[in-house]
Amino acid sequence: MTIDNGLVRAEIDRHGAELCSLRKSGGTEELIWNADSRYWGRHAPMLFPIVGKVAGGHFRVNGTEYPMSQHGIARDMDFTQLEQSGDSVSFVLESSPDTLRSYPYPFRIEAVYSLQDTSLLVDWTILNTGSTPMHFQIGAHPGFNFRDFCKDDFIHGYFRLTCGREPVQNLIVGQLTPGGLRSESAALLALDSDAMLPITPGLFASDAIVLEEHQIDQVVLYDKECVPYIAVHTDQAPVWGLWSPPAKNAPFVCIEPWMGRCDCDGYDGDITGRDYMNSLEAGGSFTFSYRITVL
Repeated sequence: MTIDNGLVRAEIDRHGAELCSLRKSGGTEELIWNADSRYWGRHAPMLFPIVGKVAGGHFRVNGTEYPMSQHGIARDMDFTQLEQSGDSVSFVLESSPDTLRSYPYPFRIEAVYSLQDTSLLVDWTILNTGSTPMHFQIGAHPGFNFRDFCKDDFIHGYFRLTCGREPVQNLIVGQLTPGGLRSESAALLALDSDAMLPITPGLFASDAIVLEEHQIDQVVLYDKECVPYIAVHTDQAPVWGLWSPPAKNAPFVCIEPWMGRCDCDGYDGDITGRDYMNSLEAGGSFTFSYRITVL
């Protein structure tokens, strides 16, 4: 489904309610990764009902184990289109007997994409349609093309990370195990006075850069000439991930605001004890919103 406000044009696929194209209206520069499976076969999936991996490939609810693959089930399901206008489109996904076998909570997700000036506004509303409290995580995983990518470049671009519009120079980065779970370790990443983080082929050698505890609320992506061209913003996400496939020198990078995170290594408790878990009472709703701005 295509929406266009005369400044920005976006395409959203009902499979996963996934953003698959974003560019300036009438422009030729594609900003969203093309899902080439040689690197990563997705564009910008919705992560629900978990973010990252669960330890052992399953989680527990009241003593019962449920299988769950990385990043959950919503990204692989077909949504139903609700409404469309020139500059907005909405979709819905509802739980089914199939979803209840891997995630035992009835739910409804309403995904709304709308254009405002040069920004794409994304609103994902989760409703608990069951009779008991529902526990979930949700997150975004948009991939953005490097501008004028050349695999031989030492620097493909730069990040500028901010919190409340102020640049962040000292970051605590959570470390992942080789299996993609949160380890007990963390490292300090100190940036220089311009607060720019160079994106090099080796930056993601140890997998994603994970920033917890509301350290940032915006990431701006700059090209290798230090010209900004994309900004991702939300003040809701306590965790952000920055990622490109390790050891592939890929032509894109992901900027990911998350309401959740993978399990800690060795975690074997109930879903309610997972880090960054969200809860909804029966009949309750929650909206996670983020914005992508074309600069």
